[in-house]
Amino acid sequence: MNDTQTTFQHPKPPRLVRILINSLVTAILRSPWHGIRSNRLLLLTFAGRKSGKKFTTPIRYEQDDETLLMNVLIEYSWWKNLREQATVRVLLRGKMLTGIAEVLPEVGGVVEVKVHLI
Repeated sequence: MNDTQTTFQHPKPPRLVRILINSLVTAILRSPWHGIRSNRLLLLTFAGRKSGKKFTTPIRYEQDDETLLMNVLIEYSWWKNLREQATVRVLLRGKMLTGIAEVLPEVGGVVEVKVHLI
């Protein structure tokens, strides 16, 4: 058996397409039908580091006990708001939780974000 994992870099979709898809996924995750996608996706809410404005984005996650692991392409700069142990809110499988974000160093164009639930 070959343990080599191949990764594909897909081109970044146009901004309008990203907005429409994120809006649709956000609506599903906030609805009673969140179970359709909430086993793989969550809503991450955080404050802008300069403006203080609240932002919410859907993102794929893996869970390891009380830690959520997420990978973000560095070209999406929103992850920079999570540096310095930012407090975040997470809508996880229909429940709103609070956590502390930890941004690990970039590897291969990807930043791993850990959210430690509190």
